[in-house]
Amino acid sequence: MRPCRYSAGSNLIWSLDFNVNPMCSVVAQLVGETIEVLHELVLSDANTWLACERFWQLVQPYRDNRALTVEIYGDASGYQRRTSATSTDWQLVRQFFGQLRGQAAAHIHAKGANPGVRDRVNLVNSRLLSASGDTRLLIDPKCKELIEDLERVCWRTDHFGQATTELDKSDRLRTHVSDALGYYLAQAFPMWPKIGERPERLF
Repeated sequence: MRPCRYSAGSNLIWSLDFNVNPMCSVVAQLVGETIEVLHELVLSDANTWLACERFWQLVQPYRDNRALTVEIYGDASGYQRRTSATSTDWQLVRQFFGQLRGQAAAHIHAKGANPGVRDRVNLVNSRLLSASGDTRLLIDPKCKELIEDLERVCWRTDHFGQATTELDKSDRLRTHVSDALGYYLAQAFPMWPKIGERPERLF
């Protein structure tokens, strides 16, 4: 495992999971066909504005004389207005980057609904090691929570000990940062079903 270094001029990828405690996100870049996770942000008892501030502080070393381009992905639940807030999470992200005109060019790619959990897991696993033996996902060793997620998270089991289609979230610290990575992969590299497997009628 080797450190991932930012390639000057690359677009940064920021993908978020809008859990409150912890609120997690990953910072990555796409180099050719390989995704390199440069950083993770795991914040206790946080809010979206604080996550934006911490992200912006973190990426200052990557800035040059041009606006830093940021491709933003994440949790579709960020479109929901919470009872304690007047803005949704995604509205707050837009507002934050709106004040950085000339410094950052942010493009939000979040979909209106989250992809299936199994699809996200399959995409992450296939990027780590494909059927042909290729690795197209590199993770910097300092991303300890993400690495622990990938090593420890498993499927929840039912009363008979059989695996379900839900992730085991019994440890509140687990799944969130890997969810953030999975949202990006599923939105940027969607797994479209084959024609014969589509749930709707074709004609």
